[in-house]
Amino acid sequence: MNIGRKIISSSITLLMLMAGNAAMAQGFSGDNAISQDTALNRFFNALTHADTGVVSVLHLGDSHVQAGYFPQTNGALLQGQFGNAGRGFVFPYNLAGTNGPEDYRWSSPVKWSMERVVDRYKSPVLGPGAIVISTNNMPPALSFIGKQDSFQETSFNEAQLFYDPGNDSTTVVAGTADVIITPRPFTGSPTMTQATLSFRDQQQIFSARFENTARSSFRFYGAFLSNGKPGVIYSSIGINGAMYQHYNDNSNILLADMAAIKPQLVIISLGTNEAYGKFDAFAFRTEIDKTVSLIRQQNPAVCILLTTPPDCMRVIYTHSRKKVRGRWRKITKTSITPNPYIAMATQQIEGYAREHGLACWNFNAVNKLQRARFSGLWAPDHVHFSVKGYQLQGQLLNEALQVAFKKYTATKKTY
Repeated sequence: MNIGRKIISSSITLLMLMAGNAAMAQGFSGDNAISQDTALNRFFNALTHADTGVVSVLHLGDSHVQAGYFPQTNGALLQGQFGNAGRGFVFPYNLAGTNGPEDYRWSSPVKWSMERVVDRYKSPVLGPGAIVISTNNMPPALSFIGKQDSFQETSFNEAQLFYDPGNDSTTVVAGTADVIITPRPFTGSPTMTQATLSFRDQQQIFSARFENTARSSFRFYGAFLSNGKPGVIYSSIGINGAMYQHYNDNSNILLADMAAIKPQLVIISLGTNEAYGKFDAFAFRTEIDKTVSLIRQQNPAVCILLTTPPDCMRVIYTHSRKKVRGRWRKITKTSITPNPYIAMATQQIEGYAREHGLACWNFNAVNKLQRARFSGLWAPDHVHFSVKGYQLQGQLLNEALQVAFKKYTATKKTY
């Protein structure tokens, strides 16, 4: 066993211990529980068979998810318990010039431009990640590098690459990998393509060069990594500033998610950005329903878990002038006040989940109840958390899932 694997193993053990201690401190009480948790029974049943199969999870959200710390913590804990089947969806955020998970990086000899679901001007097809990079520099090439000192395992023996070369004659050169090219992995243009790279041994690095592409822009939508082992694959997709409406207005993203990731559980962590604009409760609830309905149309058997936003605040800056030693100086005072729309968004998410029999984790309430634990873990904007704050959020979500899973196993029912 190499040093990198030892670090990963010990990190997962530490996270599981922390989550376990938190659960014992709660006494498995209702303070951190999932409402309508029986809606997750199909997913829990799949977990009981994770030693012989693959259980896929998709965590969809906004900036709270894009950074990776929140979903990766829950994902690492699930994989530590039920087995690790692979890293799942990965995207070259660093080549796009934005933040992303820190357990891997991409490199490329060419420059890329980015389009996101939240951008005003964007292409109609954005792929499963709600983000795409494109280049006119030929031939395009990309390299993926998984970090060995990460707490989430990144090794793989198969990489599915999603891209649009603009023609049907593009070939892929990927070192020692066996390459199989298939058309239309999900809804998109007629030249949407998937290249599956297969390796004999586990890898943490791959490079791919795309040859004979069209003269038009080459578009890359990300990759899906698996290791051929049973267990959990936990994919997270988040875009800074995203709202339910963004994913609904660009519904091909959710269609691509269902086709590429094939989740048995979809966790949706949205609602923060809606609470910082003109909030319309009816319109917000309608957008939730559109997202849920589209997911269920594509995958009727999928379990859905809605989560509520953190207890975010508004930071107000008050400017004044004060005369100091004969000179006027600008004085800025900062105050933090509650955002009433966060509570309204939380109520709508809870109400919709209850009305439609969906599982719901009210993190907003947990965040308030455990205010002391989150003290000092907020970012300066009091909307986002620090790394440790997001890791705590991930541990708490895992704790709530563990409580629900324990209840499920106690019933000894098969779904």
